[in-house]
Formats: sequence, structure tokens, C-alpha cells
Amino acid sequence: MSATLDRDTGLVDAPPSRLRRYRQIASVLVRHGLADVVDALHLGSYLALGTRLLPRRARVDPSLSRAARFRLTLEELGPTFIKFGQALSVRADVLPPAFTAELATLQEHVSPLEPGVAEAVIAREFGQPVEALFTTFDPVPLAAASMAQVHRATLPTGEIVAVKVRRPGIRRVIAGDVEILRQLAALVERSFAAAAVVRPVQLVEEFARTIRAELDLAREGRHIEHVARNFAGDPTVRVPWVHWPLTTPRVLTMEFLDGARVADLAATGVPVEVRRLVAARGADAVLAQVLVHGFFHADPHPGNLLVLDGPDGPVIGFLDFGIVGRLDERHRRQIARVIRAVWRRDAPALTTVALAITRPEHDVDVPALEQDLGGLLDAYADVPLGELSMTEVLTEVIGTAARHQLRIPSTLMLLIKTVMTIEGVGRQLDPTFRIVRHAAPLADRLWRQEFSPVALAARAGEATRAAMSAMRAAPANLDAIARKVRDGRLEVRFVHRNLDHFVREMDRSSNRLSFAIVIGAIVVGSSVVIQAGVGPFVFGYPVLGVGGFLVAGFLGIGLAIGVLRSGRL
Repeated sequence: MSATLDRDTGLVDAPPSRLRRYRQIASVLVRHGLADVVDALHLGSYLALGTRLLPRRARVDPSLSRAARFRLTLEELGPTFIKFGQALSVRADVLPPAFTAELATLQEHVSPLEPGVAEAVIAREFGQPVEALFTTFDPVPLAAASMAQVHRATLPTGEIVAVKVRRPGIRRVIAGDVEILRQLAALVERSFAAAAVVRPVQLVEEFARTIRAELDLAREGRHIEHVARNFAGDPTVRVPWVHWPLTTPRVLTMEFLDGARVADLAATGVPVEVRRLVAARGADAVLAQVLVHGFFHADPHPGNLLVLDGPDGPVIGFLDFGIVGRLDERHRRQIARVIRAVWRRDAPALTTVALAITRPEHDVDVPALEQDLGGLLDAYADVPLGELSMTEVLTEVIGTAARHQLRIPSTLMLLIKTVMTIEGVGRQLDPTFRIVRHAAPLADRLWRQEFSPVALAARAGEATRAAMSAMRAAPANLDAIARKVRDGRLEVRFVHRNLDHFVREMDRSSNRLSFAIVIGAIVVGSSVVIQAGVGPFVFGYPVLGVGGFLVAGFLGIGLAIGVLRSGRL
């Protein structure tokens, strides 16, 4: 049952559980000094009577910033709101820097499941007790998160595995909270004029798709195998194998990778040369996923990266593939162009790519955009390439795009977050680490490959196939249009948005075209009359035919003069 929105009173006709959740949300907002948000969204009716009548005082440190109080609010509201805040932490095109910085520190405070609950989930999934499926199963989880927890176990064949178990009932909890987020977003859109550009409802829909995919552990297993295939034969990267007989949407059984956490390397006294090699290999692995494979781990924070011993030095192990990003070939080429433009300080090229990969909300002042991006690159002109921070540059680029109301697709924001994260991890290991050192040569090589004879021939072949496909589909499409016309069902919808100049030009062009058609028709008609020899005659020539030619000549001269005066041939 969904609740109904009302502009003045918020939600009505909601189920009791939903109303209780709204009361909790309103109370937490007030407690953290955000009573003005409650008033703006008309959620005051859900507060307890005393809170409504008495002054609403924050119960947190008044010196905390508004962004910090917003973060505390999300942490108190639980896992769904925390994950939504984490998703917003990379949207520098949506929130001010102070908010994105605060949201990046969001932490989940999750207790493990009660003893025996994970075992019960596994037994229910496979119809057998845990003792029949595993030789050993550690009841104490290795890690506990909001949606799942991981246990160490041993298969009857002797392999040590990690068993990821989804929390029972979490899908229902998240579905209810996502519905509340969706309705709150609708209220924000209706209550704040500035929210129209941000499109909060769309942000929630994107988040809902991501978190639903993350709940499917079998899907995560397929992600793992995809990455494993991409790195087959690469001795510097390791991902766990998946044990499919004991994997379902609720349970994921995979190889247990025994390695050191990247976050612990600095603290354990590992030599700086080893740390630098780990940072370089981690960066190379992530960049290969982004620019070569087009399928990348979208959350490479230190907890999801392990360092294992290998014959050729440290091996980077990737864990937790619940969130991944995908880039098609066109987007990979565009990302390579962005990196190359930053590397070469090429403002016109960066402007061209920025317009290609974003969606403008309004008409774009291209010269002003190029000037802003040029100023941004000039600010780093004296910084050597090896010292250039992609995190700082990308943050500035996102801010510039936001000022010009250029909306960055969610996939690219996920990519930007990934690049920023891996650069941050690299700098923890090696303070001199800069990801641009690894990205620039790869981007340059991809750019050169784009214009190689093989690539040009491949694109020409694709264009030819697309043209032939369109030609084959044309008869069927024309037949469908004809049927709609015959049945009176053909509709043409046109939205007029700042198109006055375009409409005037189209009107002028259509008039000229019509004029030219009329002149052509007069010429053809006159030729037919002269050929047929239809009277009356003057000096042996048909009057109508000669007169038609004269009229056509005068009209043609007039049309030519008009075109020449416009300066557009």
C-alpha cells in the first residue's frame, strides 16, 4: 500500500508502520537541529504533541556544521539512509563540497546477527543443515554490514571459503525505506524551487536500482566471474572463485583470500618500496577495469582491497563486488579524452568532451564554459604532471559543470568516485602517489588506437551495418506510419523551448523551398505548353509558355537576390 502525498500536510493514508517511520524521521531531524527541514516538508504533524508545542531544540553540539548534523541524522536513521548518504557523497554536482565531504565519512554501526540466524538462512536455502554442507563453519562473522555478514568455512573438499549471508528481512526493510525516500524526494521537489535542477526523485530512483542489485548475492557472484575473466593470466590481480553449488541470491560462497588489508600496510612497517608497488599495481588494475575492460569495481576502498604474496611481488586482491560500474566503448574513449585533455592542458578539447558526456539542463554558454575550464587548467599549469592530483582536478571539473548546469550521468559519477577512492588509497600507501602518472599514458595509448586504421575500419563497418539496418527497417516503419495515418492515430508532439530563432529560420527556409518548387513547376508547365504548341501564338511561340518562362525567370532572380542578401548560400 502506498501513501498519498498532500502539499500542505505531507503524507496521508499511509499504513501505520509507514506513519511510525515518518514520526521517527521527523523527530530525528528535530533532534539534530534540522527543524526547518521538518517545517519545509510539512512533517510537523508527525511529531509528538510536546515537540510540536514546545520549542524544538537540537540535542547535539551547536558548534557542529549543518552538514555534520545531516550526516548524524542519516546515521541514526539506519542502513538505507546511510547507504543513500554514501551514494550522495560522490555527487559533487548535486551537493555543496561541505556536505559531500561529511557524507564521505558515513559509517555503519551494525551489530552481527544473533547466533544461529546465519546458519538458519543457509539451511533454509539449501535444505540441509550447515554441518552437512561444510566441514567447519565459524559462527563468529569475519565482518558484519547492514545487508549481509561474512563467515569463514571449509568445504568437504578442503577449500577454505568465505560465506556471505544476506540478513533476513532486509529486502522488506529497504523496500519500505526506499519508498519513504522516494516520497520525501517528491516533497523536496515540490517544496524547494532549487531542487528542480537536482531532481531528487531521479536520484532516489538511481539509488533504488543500485541497492536492489546489491541485495542479489548471486548477481555479485556473476560480477566476480566477469572480473576474473578480464584479468585471466594477469599475475598481479586476484579475485576469489565462486562456489556456485552453494550460491543463491541470499547466500554467496566464494574463495577465502588470506591477505593483508591495504589499510594495515603502513601500520605494519612494510618497506616503502613495497607500498609504492602495491599502490601502482592497484591503480593499474582499476584503470584497466575502467579504460580497457569497461567493467569496474566501483567501491575500491581499503577494506575491499587485500595484498597477497605472489611470485612476482605483491598481488592485489579485490573483494565485495556488490557495486560495479559499466562503460561502453564510446564512454571509455571519452574518459580517455578527458584524461588526455587534462594532461595536455587543452581547454577546447576538455570543453568538447564535457559537452559530449553531460546532459545540459539549459542552453550552454560554450565560450564561458571553455573560459572556466581553461582557468581551471591554468591553475594547475605550474604543477608538474607527476604531482597533479586527479581528485582535485575532477572536483573542480564537477563544480564547473554544476555551475553551467551540466548534469553528469550517474555511471560517470560512479567512475569519478572510483578514481578518487583509488587515488586516496594510493596516497595512504605512498604520499607521493598520483594516479595521473598511470592514467595519462594509458589514455594516450587508447586515444592513438582510436585513430588506428583497424579502429577506423571497424567504425566504418559499424556505420555501414547501421545504415543497412535502417534501410531494411524503413519499409516496415513507413508502413506503420501509413497505417496510423489511415486510422487517424498518428500524433506529432512538439515541445517549444526557446526555439523562436530556430522556428523563424525554419519558416524562412520552408518559404524559400516552396518558392523554388513553384518556380520549378512553372518552368515544367511552360515547357509542356511550348512542346504541345498550344495557342494563342506570338511570333510563332505559345504566349502561355513564353509568359511562364518570363514569370519563372523574374521569380528565380528575386529568390536568388534574397538568398544572396542573407549571406547564406
